[in-house]
Amino acid sequence: MYFVFQLEFNSTKTYISSLIKAYAKREKIEVDVLQNGEQIAIVAQKDNEKLEQFLLGLEEILPASIYLGQSRHQFMAEKPSLDTIPSYSTPHNIALCPTCQKEMFDISSLRYYYPFTSCNSCGGQHPFLEHYPFKRENTTMNFLQPCQNCQKEIKNNPFREDYPLISCLECGISMKMVDKKSERYANDKGSYKKLFEVSAKAISKGKTVLVKTLNGYRKFFKASFGAKASDSNYSILLMTSANSLNTHLMMVTQEFNSLLSIERPILRVSTKSDELKEIYGSSTLVKYPDDGITILLAKELLNLGLEYISYIECDEKEEADFLVDFDIPITPQKDAKLFINQDTKFFINAQRVVFPLVLGKRFDVVSIANNLSAVGVEDVTVIDDMDRFEEIKTKRVNILEEEDYDSGHSSPKLFKNYQGSMLSVLSEYNKVGQKSVGVHFDTSLYFLYYNGKEVISIVPPNPFEADNMFEHISKLREGSDRLVLNYQKHFPDIYERLNNLSGDSDIFTITAIMLGLKDESFEGISAKALEFMGKGGIQIDTHVKDNRFDNYAFLASIMSYKIAGVEASLICYSIFESFGDYIGEIGTQLLSKTKLNSITFTGETFANQALFARIQRHLGMRKLLFPQNLPIGKESAVVGGLFI
Repeated sequence: MYFVFQLEFNSTKTYISSLIKAYAKREKIEVDVLQNGEQIAIVAQKDNEKLEQFLLGLEEILPASIYLGQSRHQFMAEKPSLDTIPSYSTPHNIALCPTCQKEMFDISSLRYYYPFTSCNSCGGQHPFLEHYPFKRENTTMNFLQPCQNCQKEIKNNPFREDYPLISCLECGISMKMVDKKSERYANDKGSYKKLFEVSAKAISKGKTVLVKTLNGYRKFFKASFGAKASDSNYSILLMTSANSLNTHLMMVTQEFNSLLSIERPILRVSTKSDELKEIYGSSTLVKYPDDGITILLAKELLNLGLEYISYIECDEKEEADFLVDFDIPITPQKDAKLFINQDTKFFINAQRVVFPLVLGKRFDVVSIANNLSAVGVEDVTVIDDMDRFEEIKTKRVNILEEEDYDSGHSSPKLFKNYQGSMLSVLSEYNKVGQKSVGVHFDTSLYFLYYNGKEVISIVPPNPFEADNMFEHISKLREGSDRLVLNYQKHFPDIYERLNNLSGDSDIFTITAIMLGLKDESFEGISAKALEFMGKGGIQIDTHVKDNRFDNYAFLASIMSYKIAGVEASLICYSIFESFGDYIGEIGTQLLSKTKLNSITFTGETFANQALFARIQRHLGMRKLLFPQNLPIGKESAVVGGLFI
């Protein structure tokens, strides 16, 4: 008789299953750990005397994960089998597992306050990778030789067995803290702890500290209204304590669990405490400490009573009072933003966490899009940054048409981002080759039809040019010229700025400028929309003829409401409601004409609560295909490029 413990795990990422295997090896218990794209199964003999203790200890070594769902167990007469995912060693870029965090805060450990602590199943590994295969000699840590203790661990510690990036205080990376007067180095327990204590004290006193983390340079500063205004409109709230999350933020359970997961994504969350409302307004982007450097800094900040601070993502040239740095070169990935609405969850845009990605078969084509490559390696396909692959051999190459890349191939096939994105979603649902309709909305709005062979734009957006924008608006209909003159009279400075915009400005940037928002972007409009507390919006013009979205008619509506003195939050909320009504109307027509019942959604614009709710209202009875593990943004196109 076999005992089977099953964990829902909707991903091909292997760090959880590898952690379980290492734990089983340490506890010297015989179990099989099987994983496919939907679950992880732990199989053991029912009468194994170590089983109960093993399962109790499992709770302590397993981290939370956005991919983990419910668990269940059962007894089976025969040993079960799964179509397990193929394995290929790729580096992770996630937070630390509980075992490594415990080690980092254990004063008797050789990794006490060592911020580069990690193991086979956790930590920031990918930033060190220069090229595949993932071996120490192919990383920027190649010239650091493991000490005797680390060499023993490589052989005897199941969590770091043959681990390419093993290091500790004795043989690892040193750090330094620099200001205008002095330099402070950290290379042992005492000096490392002191470095983070001094950094935290500087922040608590109102100083700015620029830190090179494994996820890029971040400038940290004390969160206050003045600091936010002077440093950036794009600051991210870093919470230092899990216990204070519910004190300062209004979150559903899924948001709380996701923030604390080992993937540590960025989420837009509603503020709760008066102090945060004053600084950030009704919502803000929130992060929980991810890499070892940020985790240790947060610990010292919490010791000083700071439950949160702010940071911005920047480069090494950013001005700050202090610099915390290390000499090993790294290549950071773009952080992962997550969208959550009840049971629906998807990445908005991301490289970290999502990539590298291993697909379970080797394709006979290489796909290149948005600086990512899908390349056949051994029996699988690996998707990662283009420069991580030293040599690519293939007979066919599919390249995103906007990609500035010379493949050297005689006849590469070009594809559009919306084509790759739609096919990526269909591939996740195993629907490639089946007819489907889709919507792609990423500054421009496309309605798509897939005939089983190619993706066709059947309701394309009207052309839009930012230059001469007011001239186009004035010719929309009778009275439009007076609207433009009236807008110029009421808002001369904004009019002058808009009149001098270049042709590559997108409609959301222009809308944010029209409304006078500080954050002149789609993100700024989304944040402003969340401030609206009413029950219904106003109608924004989204199409004028032939069911096609007209940018100029849309902007004319914004101008009219702005002149009338309508609150910006109501206008922003109404923008997404109106888009939702329009997409629901056209989507319903397309599904009816094609006699299909499922529709794909791609493009970052769909990561908005008001728009998402409106689409659910209009199309909720249909099968809505949102990405599962891939971003809804442009990074997904590289996967779809394999099917062009």
